[in-house]
Amino acid sequence: MKKLGLGLVAILFAAISSTAQIKVQEKEVNIDGNKNGFEVFIPYGNEKETDKDLKEELKDWKGKYSSKDFVFVDDCKLKDMGENSFDVYAKIVEEKDGGTTVSMAVDLGGAFLNSKEHGDQAKVIEDFMYKFAVKAAKNIVATEIKNEEKILKDKEKELEDLAKEQEKMKSEIEDYKKKIEGLEKDIEENKASQTTKNGEITAQKEVVKTVEKKKNEVR
Repeated sequence: MKKLGLGLVAILFAAISSTAQIKVQEKEVNIDGNKNGFEVFIPYGNEKETDKDLKEELKDWKGKYSSKDFVFVDDCKLKDMGENSFDVYAKIVEEKDGGTTVSMAVDLGGAFLNSKEHGDQAKVIEDFMYKFAVKAAKNIVATEIKNEEKILKDKEKELEDLAKEQEKMKSEIEDYKKKIEGLEKDIEENKASQTTKNGEITAQKEVVKTVEKKKNEVR
């Protein structure tokens, strides 16, 4: 049983580790039309949290941010991308099996960023997307850990309450035992008193008979 349990844990760990591997791919992305861009899958992510995190990260790019069917950041400036401004297109899709896919395309002004023509700049975007995905995934897991720790704490408190309740019941049992012992002793004393009282009654009956006889002798 122990070997089976360890084997199962190993399988689950391998599955989780495999799911958690983050890799940025350069590919054609569909954001307001097909464009050359980059894509990364964020394990454990959801659309709402990923969108919030992405908006926060893109603030540093000093562009005009808008979001409707997709994210568009106009006239961005980033030192590592060079002196010229650029536009960013991004899209977040929440996958049905969990996690989110983030696509991004960068318009350099007449050409969309690609590694063949813009190697250094492509590396900047790839590094950004990788770091963003890692950070976003860790944030989601950190929140999940916090929630699960709260559940754990609640269960530990419930266990503590159950233990206290058990001790209270044990104490009550001891009290009842002492009470029963006292009542059993009272019962024995009561029996002895009843025996004594029966003797007194028998004797008193004889007294009554004697008095009645005395009455009958008066003529």
